[in-house]
Amino acid sequence: MKPRILMVDDEPDFQKIIHVWLSPEYVHWALKDGAEFADALRAGVPDLVILDLHLPGADGFELCRRLRETPGLEAVPVLFLTGSHETEDYERNFRAGGTAYLMKPVGRRQLLEAIANLLGERLMRQPADVGGGD
Repeated sequence: MKPRILMVDDEPDFQKIIHVWLSPEYVHWALKDGAEFADALRAGVPDLVILDLHLPGADGFELCRRLRETPGLEAVPVLFLTGSHETEDYERNFRAGGTAYLMKPVGRRQLLEAIANLLGERLMRQPADVGGGD
């Protein structure tokens, strides 16, 4: 089963590019703002969340805090992918519970490597399946 990636970014063209990059290896769905974030999390637990910082309504920091406060989702990796080059935003990312931070513009290879690393780290933290059967 392909890993599931939820992205929240308010730029439709950027969403399309990322979808093309991720589709071969991942199940990817995107939201334009945080209004549907809670519903999306209830609909299916993502293996990774990609957040922009500057969004209409709740910003990426607030969405990350909400994710961290949701039982069962505390360990989901959060990749901030943003156009902000501010040192303060980079530091706030980790205080909000972010796992990694990339700045736009981002290259395909750089993004895919970051995602693979984050998902690999998460897979190592999960307990091994116990029980019989294949």
